[in-house]
Amino acid sequence: MGLWNVYFLFKFGLFYFSYIEIHVLENLALIAFLVFPLGSGLLHKLKHIVGIVLAMMLLHHDSYLPPLSLLMSNNDLLMSFSPAYLLELIMRVVSLQGTALMLVTLVTYLYFNQWIRFTGVNILAFFVVGVTGAASLNNQQNIQAAPTRVVKQAIPDAPTNLTSPVTDPASAMTQFYAQQQSLVTEFPNQFIGSNFDVVILNICSLGWGDLRHIGMENHPLLSQFDVIFENFNSATSYSGPAATRLLNSSCGQRPHNGLYGNKREECNLFAQLEQLGFQTDLAMNHNGFFDSFLQLIKTEGGISAPLQPLDDINIIQRSFDGSPIYSDKQVLSKWLDNREQSAQERHALYFNSISLHDGNIMAGQANRFNSIDNYRARAQALLNDIDGFFQTLTNTGRNYLVVMVPEHGAALKGDQMQFSGLREIPTPSIVNVPVGIKFISPNKESGSNPIKYDEPLSYFAISEFIARTIEDNPFDQATINIRSLLSNLPTSAMVAENENSKMILYSDQPYIQLDNGMWTKYPQ
Repeated sequence: MGLWNVYFLFKFGLFYFSYIEIHVLENLALIAFLVFPLGSGLLHKLKHIVGIVLAMMLLHHDSYLPPLSLLMSNNDLLMSFSPAYLLELIMRVVSLQGTALMLVTLVTYLYFNQWIRFTGVNILAFFVVGVTGAASLNNQQNIQAAPTRVVKQAIPDAPTNLTSPVTDPASAMTQFYAQQQSLVTEFPNQFIGSNFDVVILNICSLGWGDLRHIGMENHPLLSQFDVIFENFNSATSYSGPAATRLLNSSCGQRPHNGLYGNKREECNLFAQLEQLGFQTDLAMNHNGFFDSFLQLIKTEGGISAPLQPLDDINIIQRSFDGSPIYSDKQVLSKWLDNREQSAQERHALYFNSISLHDGNIMAGQANRFNSIDNYRARAQALLNDIDGFFQTLTNTGRNYLVVMVPEHGAALKGDQMQFSGLREIPTPSIVNVPVGIKFISPNKESGSNPIKYDEPLSYFAISEFIARTIEDNPFDQATINIRSLLSNLPTSAMVAENENSKMILYSDQPYIQLDNGMWTKYPQ
């Protein structure tokens, strides 16, 4: 096979370092194609050209990377990326260790090929891998997905059988959604007691894994919250679906294809708040044009308020598509100034920030190839801005319920199947995000440590918590009994979806389904 031996030796090196797996039959078929004699003419050259294409496709097949159909499903969005960001993504795929392995493999072949018949070595190695390889058996333990609190029962969309045995990830997910479709938050009929504002901070690309990766899991902001949800599932790894799920959190979790189209008004969180006399406000630190985000949260998220203008606000970053990103501190301060001038007694704010999105570069920074490297600086600035916003809210003398909900993680670390920043598959490390709740009131004492709540939760628990706060109105009390508001919050199994990928934590192991194919255990 000549130099083709380098390709197969390189693959064995990748297999040794657990970068890829080996499909023995397919690789042996490629070897048979390459050694098939076709003379030395045009057919011979054509064979090697076809061989290169097949070799690249087989290398992707052997890798843990998502299918090409999944990677190319957002091709229209890729076209809007700046050339600098596309180059940055390519540089992440080409690792230093992989390049070194290729160099060592090539030099080894060139040095020893006169004494060793590498074609025979490669064929023998494939047979050894085929004989010694063994498929792992799936664990058949059941998953617990039932909520622990009795909530209002809606009429199911279709008859369901909740007693069927759960013996595999597919049946576990089917039963999970069957249970979720009956969950609806029951808000009180009217608002009674002291007025307060609801402030929801929806932050892009902030996961527990990211905070640990940059050493900021103990940032001072986190100690400012009264409650930290340590095991919260964002249910997706993309911004639009995450915002839609949050804004429709008054019903149970829906499959991805159920996020769009007509939804019951009782599912819409901000519609429920409007009925209770809250004026809804919308503020973002970006224009919302990318992926039609602004249009999505209005049509599918039910936000009726106009977007707060971004005039006279400093540009602090440039996004991956070159669009401006504005100061979080100034956007929030501008909302508060407008709120102070409002005669409305109660406001509900939805604020969205993309300051931590992959590909962002600090304004005026010449080197664009380091959005991963500057993530820590951007995270520090954002968390400091939110910390300062809390102090500003305190100085107003009003009552606030603040909920910080990240959309999804940034996938800073990456893994075998997805390089750093790739979020096509909503893995546990990406969808496990830090959610914080804070009560701000002139009558509330500060300085206590936050309650760290480690039950598995998702968006429905946020809607339930807000409804309980409105019903019990702890701002009327001398002390806020947070533990009573947390009592038996409805739990949720870790199920997440994107358009062409699904994930469920089954028997404490993540299983995925890509393009409606077979369920497989996610490599770890």
